[in-house]
Amino acid sequence: MRALLLATACLSAIGATPVLAQVQQGNPNAANQSMEYNSQMRSLRQEQTTQGNTLQMNIERNQAATPAPNTGPNTIGPIGGGTGVSR
Repeated sequence: MRALLLATACLSAIGATPVLAQVQQGNPNAANQSMEYNSQMRSLRQEQTTQGNTLQMNIERNQAATPAPNTGPNTIGPIGGGTGVSR
């Protein structure tokens, strides 16, 4: 019987732990503040992910839009044959 009471007391203490963590006697709004903070962190992570994805998409788009250099036999060289430095 004593073991049963001890087990019941332990289980009820374990079950009450999350409630005690959220409801603080000195701060009745602790649970709301915790949820608000978690929501803000999720929003920031989502914003960072979106910005990273947009940046990666722009990089890939720019790489795809850049034409490959023409190195074949029909390549047109610089006009004038000089050094490329104008005076």
